[in-house]
Amino acid sequence: MAGRRRKKKVVKMKKRPHFFAGTLLMVFAAGLLFLFIQSFTKEHVSIYEVTETQIADNEIIRGIIIRDESVVRTKKQGYINYYVGEGAKIGSSTVVYSIDETGQFEGDISAIETKDIPLSEEDTREIRSDIASFRNDFDLSLYSNVTNFKYNIDNTLLKMTTVSLLEQLNKVMKKKKITSSLELVKAKKPGIISFCSDGLEDLSIDSITTRNFEDMNDNWTQLRSTGSAKSGDAVYKIVNSEKWSVVLPLTDKQYKKLSDKASVPVIFKRDGLKAAADISTFIIDSAYYAKLDFDKYMIRYLDNRYLDIEIEFNNADGLKIPVSSILKKQFYVIPGKYITKGGENNSNGVMLLTYKKDGTKETTFKAADIYKSENGKVYIDAALFEPGSTIVQKTKNGLKSMKLSKTAELEGVYNCNKGYCEFRNIEKLYSNGEYAIIAKGTQYGLSTYDHIILNPDMINEDDIIY
Repeated sequence: MAGRRRKKKVVKMKKRPHFFAGTLLMVFAAGLLFLFIQSFTKEHVSIYEVTETQIADNEIIRGIIIRDESVVRTKKQGYINYYVGEGAKIGSSTVVYSIDETGQFEGDISAIETKDIPLSEEDTREIRSDIASFRNDFDLSLYSNVTNFKYNIDNTLLKMTTVSLLEQLNKVMKKKKITSSLELVKAKKPGIISFCSDGLEDLSIDSITTRNFEDMNDNWTQLRSTGSAKSGDAVYKIVNSEKWSVVLPLTDKQYKKLSDKASVPVIFKRDGLKAAADISTFIIDSAYYAKLDFDKYMIRYLDNRYLDIEIEFNNADGLKIPVSSILKKQFYVIPGKYITKGGENNSNGVMLLTYKKDGTKETTFKAADIYKSENGKVYIDAALFEPGSTIVQKTKNGLKSMKLSKTAELEGVYNCNKGYCEFRNIEKLYSNGEYAIIAKGTQYGLSTYDHIILNPDMINEDDIIY
């Protein structure tokens, strides 16, 4: 019939299992997962940018001062008055003090000391300097500093008024009829005078022990007193030379750093003074020491037995690189005259002696970069040549040849500025185990902002950096 719809027959197709495709997809997913995990666990090549810096390996060590000094004692009993100040340089004819056995002149001398004596501008500046030093170093826990400050000011004033005091004393002695009880005592020998004593005036290198470094604090006794002194009492100390030494206790590590040095730069922490010291190291009873010798500045530290000294073990100014980036490479060392130009790029290289199949000799150009040059010798990469290779040089008398035999190892890094690894020689100035300071401006070396490989053990020379 015309209007009847035909029945459509639907045939159901049986689905085939896509086992192979599913397996392939799972393997691909597993591979991606493996690569993803590996990217987090595998160490990658790291790049470091070279910077310019300064590094110092300094340590502060407290040492003990050794001077050529001795304590002077009075032979009489009586009242003592001084006419020189702390740190004054005296001659053998300088009146240091007077001693009054009976006390007959005590009142007259006291009256002299209370008289007004004018001070110059320089004297005033010196007193102000003493006061400023005291204020800067003041510590409430160290009351003895106040007493020392008083003595220092008294000594400064005494030094300034010595001439006037002696003039007035001579006038008093002329007025008195009996002068046998008063004696003006002169210095026995020239030197630098001090009124501080700690019982270590006889200390020498031979008598140094570890006990000297147990309680390293100044323990001074003031010798200058206006009271009565007994016969045999210490009245002042004389330092016979401006040459002096500081002995430092060292650790084994510090001793190794200093044992091969003849001099070192130091900083006195008390006042920031910088100086150079001659140094010698020694061992006593398995303990390590260094002796620093100076020929000036002794007076600055006359009232110190112990000093904190900062030693510059090493001080380098150059390019900073990580120690992990440094590797070693083998080179042939040859005379610079064997280097010639050749090849398509007219590059550096050598003429290599080779043999044809028939045994005849021929020379071929072999490109070889120069990695270091010193004293007419150059360093070329040993990996470019077979052991026992012969190179030649053209001379007026013909060809001169030499076998490549002398080798040397150079320290360097992989430079990757061009996208691939190039070995660059370095000259190490200092290393502290983590970073090294290398010389800047060296031939065939590195420059600031160069990029180097941080972990060269993961890559080879000429490898491309992605």
